[in-house]
Amino acid sequence: MLAWADIPRLSHKETNGIQRAKNDYKVRAIKKFLLGDDRNTIPTAVVITLKKGVYSISDLEGGGQRIEIHQDAGSGAFVVDGQHRLYGLNEYDKNAQVPVVAILDASDEERAFQFIVINNKVSKVAADHIRALTLNFTNPEKEQGLESRLNSARLSLNKNIGYVGMANTGDDSPFRGLVALPDTPPENQLVVPASIEASIAYIQSKNLILGSDEHAAYDLFSTVWSTIKKSWPDAFSEDKRSKLLTKVGVQCMTQYVIDNLDVISTFVDSSIDLTNAEDVDNAVQKILEMQEEKFWIVPWAISISDTKSVRDQLHESLRKVQKNIKTKNSWQEDVPVLEV
Repeated sequence: MLAWADIPRLSHKETNGIQRAKNDYKVRAIKKFLLGDDRNTIPTAVVITLKKGVYSISDLEGGGQRIEIHQDAGSGAFVVDGQHRLYGLNEYDKNAQVPVVAILDASDEERAFQFIVINNKVSKVAADHIRALTLNFTNPEKEQGLESRLNSARLSLNKNIGYVGMANTGDDSPFRGLVALPDTPPENQLVVPASIEASIAYIQSKNLILGSDEHAAYDLFSTVWSTIKKSWPDAFSEDKRSKLLTKVGVQCMTQYVIDNLDVISTFVDSSIDLTNAEDVDNAVQKILEMQEEKFWIVPWAISISDTKSVRDQLHESLRKVQKNIKTKNSWQEDVPVLEV
C-alpha cells in the first residue's frame, strides 16, 4: 500500500495536505507489538479514500468483486486512518497483508471530513489542525463545505473560525501570514488563532453600533490592530521579548482598546463612526498615547499564560499605565506585572 497510497501531510509547504506528521515512536511501538508475540495482530482496517479513475472493479466467478488500484494512483488514493499501522507493519514484514476499507469516489472535502471524524474519536486532532483543514476545504460562501459537515457531526469549532482565515490571508490584515496554523511557516506563527476568535467574540458581545455588515466586528478588529501595528512596530514584531502578540496579549489589548472606543463613541459631542476606518484609526492613536509600547517588551514579574489571574493582572496593569501617563508620573510606577 505504501507504494501506491498517498499520505499528504498538512504543512506550510503542502496546504492541501490533510494528515498529521509521522510519529516515529508510534511506528516503532507497532513494530515492537507485532514482534512481541506471534499471536499479536491488529484486526482493525486501514481506511482509505479513492478518487474516480484510480481504480477499477471486476466481477469474480461465484460472486463477489475485485477492486484493482492503478499503479499510478498517486494522490488519488489517500490514507485516512492507519498511516502508523502501515509504517509499523512495513517495518515488521513488508509482505504483511492489511485489511482495508475504501471510500470510493471521494472528494478532497470528503477526505478531510473522514480524517477528522475518524481520528478525533481516538487520538484528538489538534484544534489548529482542524481550523486549517476547515479553512482550506470550505468555500467563502460556506456552501457544502467542510465547516457545514463538521457542524452536522457536532465537531464544529468557534463560530468566528472564518475570521481566522481572513486574518491570515487578507491583503489588508495586520496579521497576514502570522497566524499559527499548520500551513503557515513555523517561523511566522506568531498569533494564536484562538486569540483572534476570542477578540472578535468580545467585540460582538459589546453590541457596538457597527451597522448591518455581518463582518463589521472583524473589520473593527482589523482596523484597531492595523493602527497598533503601525504605532508600535517594536512590540508588534518577532522580538522574543515582546508579549503583545501572545494569546493573552492580543485578547487584553483588544479589550482595552475596544472598551475605550466604546466610551469615546458614546460621548454626546463625539463624532466617531466605528464603521469608518479613518475615525477608528484616529481614535486608537489617541488611546495608544495613554499607553507605552515598552510595556510589552520590558521584563515582567509573571509568567505568560492564558489564565484569568494573568488576564486580570494585565487589565489592571494597562489601567495603571494609563493613570500614570495621565498624572505625568513614570509609566512604570506601581504597574502590577512589571519587575520591581
